[in-house]
Amino acid sequence: MRKNKICGILNLTEPRHVLFPLTLARPVASLPFCSRYRLVDFPLSNLTSAGVETIGVFLNDSIRSIYDHVRSGKEWGMDSVHGGLFFFSSITSDPGEGQRRLLDGDIYNYFKNMEFIEKSGAEYAVVMGTEMLCNIDVQAVLRNHIEQGADITVVYKTVDQVAKSDEGLSCMTIGDDGLVQGLRSCTLHNNGEKALINMEIYLLKSTLLMKLIRNVVAENEHCNLNDVLHQAIVKLPTNGFEYTGYLKNINSVKSYYDANMDMLQDANMTALLKGSQPIHTKVKNEAPTYYSKTSDASDSLVANGCVIKGNVTHSVIFRNVTVEKGAVLNSSLVMQGSYIGSGAELRYVVLDKQVRIEANTKLIGTKDKPIVIEKNSIISRILEENSGLSQVESLPEKSGDREDYHPSLS
Repeated sequence: MRKNKICGILNLTEPRHVLFPLTLARPVASLPFCSRYRLVDFPLSNLTSAGVETIGVFLNDSIRSIYDHVRSGKEWGMDSVHGGLFFFSSITSDPGEGQRRLLDGDIYNYFKNMEFIEKSGAEYAVVMGTEMLCNIDVQAVLRNHIEQGADITVVYKTVDQVAKSDEGLSCMTIGDDGLVQGLRSCTLHNNGEKALINMEIYLLKSTLLMKLIRNVVAENEHCNLNDVLHQAIVKLPTNGFEYTGYLKNINSVKSYYDANMDMLQDANMTALLKGSQPIHTKVKNEAPTYYSKTSDASDSLVANGCVIKGNVTHSVIFRNVTVEKGAVLNSSLVMQGSYIGSGAELRYVVLDKQVRIEANTKLIGTKDKPIVIEKNSIISRILEENSGLSQVESLPEKSGDREDYHPSLS
């Protein structure tokens, strides 16, 4: 394949409020995953495995956390003299109108930076985000697109039944000829029938993508790129490409928690992480994890640099976490640098980075409603999700951009 045949577009203007408080200061793409990855690692790896040399990362704000993780893209082989990673923010692209543009949708960010697509010299463009956690062969999508000869190819996943959490997605109807016939909200899908969920991954000619963007802006429409593509796949001949691997829609704290817990099952981990396409991430050299004689760990993923002296069961633990003697950690997700004191008990809990759980603290969530503790918090009381017992002693300070978030620890 000629190099740079595909231009990658990471559409990371994904709604953050649905994952508060975990996304108060980071986009969805920056969320840690499976003890060592970030969600952005997956589309980046999918694109670079397909030989994509030029990738544009489009965000509305909070670009710093993505840039800190990705930098030059060395881990993904993007630090070459050809192509590379390019970052585009609505605010930095249009300093005078940036905040207003956030309300208008992300289409103006793409319009302002369309030169990036032209200069890539790529014949095709692939648009994808991070909400749809998957490991897809982009080369296979391109081959199918060329064979079918349609204007656009959209990727879908067939499911027996639409989950309650996925009802906000769009479902497609595909004819016997493999072309998309219709698109509608999954809430309108008939129960008992298989559903074809739109994974919001699109492949089309670069020239067509730029034409679609120009047309919308010329009509002074305020919308998002996904809205434009939704209209296009209904109006233009569009081929459906079926994805059959692991998929999780990260659209809530619950789905994010479930996706991490899914990786404790061999079949899910093999499907997402141990296939022919490796998932790359930023390399951080750490000492091995230490397990003391008092530790008891099972059915868990534990990253490097941890100190485990307590009991860990069915949990996902990121780097540099300490679990003191006598502490019990069950069915929980603990992010980098957190500390769990002796005698503490945590079940169905998500700890963000640098959280300190004092000795003998008790946090008991449920599988359907895990307790979430915000970054840099210090917690030292008892909280049981279904008991109505005492609140935590220490809550993090509120910030101005969290109107929709109430610190109920749910």
